[in-house]
Order: sequence, then structure tokens, then C-alpha cells
Amino acid sequence: MTTTLTKQDTTQAVQYFQNKLAFEYGPIGLKYALEAKEPLTVIDLRTPELFAKSHVPGAINVSYEELQKSTEVIEKDTTAVVYCYGITCHLATKAALLLAEKGHQVKELFGGFDEYVAADLPLEGTHTKSSCGTSSCG
Repeated sequence: MTTTLTKQDTTQAVQYFQNKLAFEYGPIGLKYALEAKEPLTVIDLRTPELFAKSHVPGAINVSYEELQKSTEVIEKDTTAVVYCYGITCHLATKAALLLAEKGHQVKELFGGFDEYVAADLPLEGTHTKSSCGTSSCG
């Protein structure tokens, strides 16, 4: 089945992908941003137990429920980068929307923690080579 896009469809596609790139980090992009010491607040939305096992370097562990109550833990002069378990988890997207609605600069880590681990990037925690895996994650 072939679908021909109209000029309006093409324009909307360009706009969509520009926005997508503007509001996401890939795992490697986040690594480079952290190494460049860009002003970021990295927020891990996973459980405290999984956060303790391993997380993106410098990340803080905040639940979505905590963010709903108060976004004061995030400085407004930094870009918040949110992530959760994996590509099928929507906690990070929900948190990004919440933060954006409250006036924060925000990006989402594409693919979540699973993709970051799959890229074999540096981690902090007690088990620095573990991932959540879809069978054990919320």
C-alpha cells in the first residue's frame, strides 16, 4: 500500500520531527551534554530500588507523584531531562508535559534507561551494568 503525502502532510511531518528533535536527547547526546557540563537536571522516574542499583550519572530520583505535588526540586535555569524504564514507559512523557506546563525547559531521554544501558554508557549505583528489563519494570 502506497500513501502519497500532500504538501500539508509533508509540512506537518517536518514540523513534527523538528519538534521531536528539539525536545529529546538520545543516550549518546545526553552523555555528550553531561560531559560538556551543560546545565541539566537529570530526573530518573523509576523506583528508588532500581535507581539505587544503577542510574545515569548525576541523576536524581523523583517519582511522578512527587513532581505532581511540587516541581521546586528542579531549577528553572537548567534543562530537566526526564527518563523512565524504557521506550514503552510513558512516565517520562507525562513528567515532561507536567514540567513544560509549569514553565520548565524539558527534554525526554529517548528509549529511557534501557536504551541508555544498551548503549553501554557510564552509570552510577551499586550494579553499574544492570538494566530494568521489561519483565520486571512497572
